[in-house]
Amino acid sequence: MRSNSPKPLRAPFSVLMTGFLLACTVVPAMADEISDVRRLLKQGQPAEALAKVDAYLASRPREAQGRFLKGLILVEMDRPSEAFVVFSELNEDYPELPEPYNNLAVLYAREKQYDKARTALEMAIRTDPGYAIARENLGDVYARLASESYGQALQLDPANKLAKSKLSRLRELNLSASGSDTGRPGTTLQPAAGSSRTTGAAPSRGSAAPLPTSNTAATKPVTKVTPIATAEILPERPAQKPAEAKVDPPQHSSTAVITERTSVRQDSGRGVEAGGWDLLFSPYTLHYNPDKDHKPVVMLGLNKALEGRWFAGGVVFSNSFGQPSTYIYAGQRYVEPFGFENWYLQWTAGLLYGYVGEYEDKVPLNYKGFSPGLVPSIGYRFNKYVYGELDILGAAGLMFTVVAPLPKDWP
Repeated sequence: MRSNSPKPLRAPFSVLMTGFLLACTVVPAMADEISDVRRLLKQGQPAEALAKVDAYLASRPREAQGRFLKGLILVEMDRPSEAFVVFSELNEDYPELPEPYNNLAVLYAREKQYDKARTALEMAIRTDPGYAIARENLGDVYARLASESYGQALQLDPANKLAKSKLSRLRELNLSASGSDTGRPGTTLQPAAGSSRTTGAAPSRGSAAPLPTSNTAATKPVTKVTPIATAEILPERPAQKPAEAKVDPPQHSSTAVITERTSVRQDSGRGVEAGGWDLLFSPYTLHYNPDKDHKPVVMLGLNKALEGRWFAGGVVFSNSFGQPSTYIYAGQRYVEPFGFENWYLQWTAGLLYGYVGEYEDKVPLNYKGFSPGLVPSIGYRFNKYVYGELDILGAAGLMFTVVAPLPKDWP
């Protein structure tokens, strides 16, 4: 078995330049720290790698790539219970990532808890149906379960030739798949070719992909590693592939089938970031230049997640002059930009309607009430139920919005 985020805007130039400079300084520094951790792991220094990734996470405890690397290091150090906690918490905080589910399956499989490994891999595939490595791993887990079941049948009925024949064919298949690794006590994790996956993009991959990195680090042989290999890097979504390994064939077909069928805990993801909906409400807009004609602006809307970082939505509102208005749009959201925990940036662009009559000239490029819209925003996630958002309405003002992420299965 292979292993392994209103009115049209005219954004101030100074704001754009500030963001550009931050991106040019902060992101390379973060990438260097991650690269150092990978280098230490590749050089067989997991203790030093763990100390460095802990220092990295001290200032950004929710950053996905660092946490994922920590889980890999803990597996390398044969500390599976701690690695299990890391990958489980990643699934809770980043339910859109399939790689942690894959690695949970690795930890389950090394303990021969194949039913739990199967459930974890099914969650990975549900999150990303194009995750080829998880599908292959799932097939190998099914093979393990089948081998155990045939072994049990032969224990109960040693003369069952059909069960014996099926078990023999299954062993041949596993021996062929394992190749030279057959009978080895451990599994060697090796880097695979990179993929083109980027943050929030729907990847086309056969394995896990990373946050922006250079080369995937290879790890040395790990004793007692599960038959299915872990994903070695996360996609920047959180683009390279993960580690791969061959599966050792089942050694004891008579091993009892695992009867405890507990599922990997369903993620608690909500809203657009979990592939669902956000409910929007704005009770107040601040105008840079108040006018006697200005009326209170109240807005209500919905966002729906699309592929990757993309989402689409629509809002209805009473504009600054009391006219019923609407804004239909699509956009992208960037979660925890530059490592700032709980913050996000987003932009939307679409079609605005509502400024008519004597107020038609209040928005640019207006034609019979229709005009293009562009709105950048900055948001903060107070908890999984409530976000606060500041929408920049060009040179007109600021809209204060409350975002309520709805349950992932809504409606």
